[in-house]
Amino acid sequence: MALCNGCGNDVPDPAACGVCRAGRAPVKTRPPRPKVAASRCACPKCNEQLDQQDWEGTATLTCPVCRGSFFPGRGLEAVLDRLRATCDPVNVENALKEFRDRFTRELPDNVRYKKCPVCDTVMLRRNYGNVSGVIVESCGEHGTWVDENSFGDLASFICRGGDLVAGKADEVRARSRTLRPDAGVAGGGSLLSRFLGGGE
Repeated sequence: MALCNGCGNDVPDPAACGVCRAGRAPVKTRPPRPKVAASRCACPKCNEQLDQQDWEGTATLTCPVCRGSFFPGRGLEAVLDRLRATCDPVNVENALKEFRDRFTRELPDNVRYKKCPVCDTVMLRRNYGNVSGVIVESCGEHGTWVDENSFGDLASFICRGGDLVAGKADEVRARSRTLRPDAGVAGGGSLLSRFLGGGE
């Protein structure tokens, strides 16, 4: 018997300890996902190399030309959550009025889908909060792209009570599906339009 150099137990062969596995081949583990590296990421609009920047503790990749930013993982929500913490409380009725006056807009007809800077697959476009009119583009695996002007619109939407409006819109859609389960999106949209117009 001899002492294992790894765990100190008496074992027959310290070069092949059955307690701590000292001297044995390491157990195979799943390799960690590589971090997003700016050196291999190109802007989906300009094709320029993205620069890595720190956005108040959140790493982002920013285009030096168009100033759009790619937020890896849940980076965008982390930034917006910090913004939410600084916004003053908003009355829901005031938020609805503000939304009708400022944020109701037609989404563009001409759409150019962008590719993820990391994996080069086409990103999904979505209307942030379903009602903001602010388009962000997401890769489910790697993160979210936001154009320069769109981030300002997102900040304005949130600080003026956009989350309240989005929550109310979700309630309207849920009620529409309950009342008219066969109406689908069209029925929900019609009810939502009457809701935002001020009458139900």
